[in-house]
Amino acid sequence: MSRLFSLVLATLIALPAACYADDEDVQDDKKPKEEAKKSTGKSEIAEILDSMGYPELQVVPRASERIALEAKMEDSTFLVTHWPIEIVALATLYSGMTAKGRNRSDLTAKEKKDSTTIGAATTAIGAGWLAGSILLGAQRPYYRGKKSLEKYTGKDERSALLRERLAEEALEKPAKTMRVLQNIAVITCAGANLATGIHGNESGVVIAGVTTLLSFLPWMFEDHNISVYDKHIEYKKKIYAPLKSASFFYDPYSKTLTPVSQLTWTF
Repeated sequence: MSRLFSLVLATLIALPAACYADDEDVQDDKKPKEEAKKSTGKSEIAEILDSMGYPELQVVPRASERIALEAKMEDSTFLVTHWPIEIVALATLYSGMTAKGRNRSDLTAKEKKDSTTIGAATTAIGAGWLAGSILLGAQRPYYRGKKSLEKYTGKDERSALLRERLAEEALEKPAKTMRVLQNIAVITCAGANLATGIHGNESGVVIAGVTTLLSFLPWMFEDHNISVYDKHIEYKKKIYAPLKSASFFYDPYSKTLTPVSQLTWTF
């Protein structure tokens, strides 16, 4: 009997220790799992960030591919690349060359001289912009940009990124140049065409009005160099572009509508 009592007592004493040991084993088992989960979580975030990469390398078509496509088309289209300015230049050239024949009959000698000067200046402006726009197209900026990229032939990601960024610069340069030139062309041609109507007769005023309206053609139709670069930037922004939106949130506690701004990233 005493032996049985001793056995029961020993079992009761050992039971809490065994339970505690089991708890420690469970905790020890949980620790590697938690650490693995944490490490896995970090790797998942790293994978997401790595998969995002560089927009320059993920945009379709890439800048280098756009350069190559435009370079092929330049062979046959370089004469009419800047057609809005060329049309304005032709209208201005016509207005200046025919201005003398549309003068009013009651002009004084000084007014006739001024009209001749205005006509010559308008003709020069039109001829200058016509020749200049054709020469700009003949420079073939995309072909030259494509040739400059051929020097960088590396296959690694750094070399690819270098080519794409240089290609974007080659797309941006003619676009920035044409933004300035088209504004100057509109201002100078509109002013010259408007001036030809000062001493003109009835038909002269009509011609001056029409050619002045035509002078704003570059602002109505975007230059090809500008549209190519803007379209590339538009495609590039669509890769990781945030979607901004505004809405109202109903607070159930205060029972009021609260304006909120949301920013959603699309992948």
